[in-house]
Amino acid sequence: MINHLKALLGLTSEASHDVGDSNIKIAGLALLIEVSKSDHTVDVAEQEKIIALATNMFDIDLEQLDSLLKEANAASDESTSLYSFTSIINQHYSETEKFNLILFMWQVAMADDHIDKYEEHLIRRVSDLIYLPHVRFMKAKHDAANTPKGRDNIN
Repeated sequence: MINHLKALLGLTSEASHDVGDSNIKIAGLALLIEVSKSDHTVDVAEQEKIIALATNMFDIDLEQLDSLLKEANAASDESTSLYSFTSIINQHYSETEKFNLILFMWQVAMADDHIDKYEEHLIRRVSDLIYLPHVRFMKAKHDAANTPKGRDNIN
């Protein structure tokens, strides 16, 4: 199972230095999925927000998006820590992309009009693990709270 997850995320010895584009996308999507699952309820609004964000983030058709979401869900289900995702984020995301990821995580958490303490804790942990300064963490939260419903704020 661990080898399957490593292969899925591109962390096998052959691929550890060459993580594929889809694996980078999967890492980001898996973190969005983790937020939606962190309050122990599966909310339709949060799932719809993940789909909307993924559609805006990636220039892919719905079939490819469905495939990525299935892989991200599997990676999320099999993962025992955030490190497998955040290590990929740290290697491949710019400061702006990291900020946007945290912004998107806040938007997922706020999609059901309630921020659960577990959602906030998870977003804070991810923010720390990807070395996003606390000021940027708070700005992402503020920006997400001030994004009109149905819009996805991408900086």
